[in-house]
Amino acid sequence: MLVGFILTSTSSRTNSSQKGVVGGSRHLERSKFYDQRPLDKFSELKYALEHSKLVLLYFAASWCPMSTPISEALDAAFGKGDMNMLLTRNGKKKTLSIVYVSSDETLEEYEEYTCKRHWLPIPFDSPEKNELKRHFATCAHRELEELLIDRKHEIPTGIVIDSRTQGIITTNGADDVEVMGADALEHWLKMQEWASQMANSIAHINDGISQIE
Repeated sequence: MLVGFILTSTSSRTNSSQKGVVGGSRHLERSKFYDQRPLDKFSELKYALEHSKLVLLYFAASWCPMSTPISEALDAAFGKGDMNMLLTRNGKKKTLSIVYVSSDETLEEYEEYTCKRHWLPIPFDSPEKNELKRHFATCAHRELEELLIDRKHEIPTGIVIDSRTQGIITTNGADDVEVMGADALEHWLKMQEWASQMANSIAHINDGISQIE
């Protein structure tokens, strides 16, 4: 059984009603136990999940003024395609991949926003783009009527995924990059390690309970 965790860090752009976020404090919320890998149904994520330790799902749009500083912070922190840490399409495994989940309104906007960046964007016309928004309850306000979801996160939002377990490390990836720059990656890796230790501890407890029963 695989376990997913959410570790919150810096200030969040999520709705104030979202459970598990208490001011700017860091805490652990056990969000869900998975009987199967929850993102395997998204074929567009397969390459990123198989070739990087962490996947940053970046929900944003070229027209969104709040997205601009986050995109610029991502460029400054991870913008060089030859960096050892950032996954590109060359097939070599890396530490991090940035998957852009677009709320752009036209293909032209989408292509202009992504063409010079070393992101792995979900194709503009892929149905998985909206399915990911529904899965993570994350979208622009103007998309709510179309998607018919109870939104938990507005754009821009960065959700960091542990590729091995497909659990959520943090939903505050956008804020982390804006505040920490490239140091955000080391921060996420430490969170990933801590979450893994917690998952192992829970597994041992469950094994002990099973033996008692």
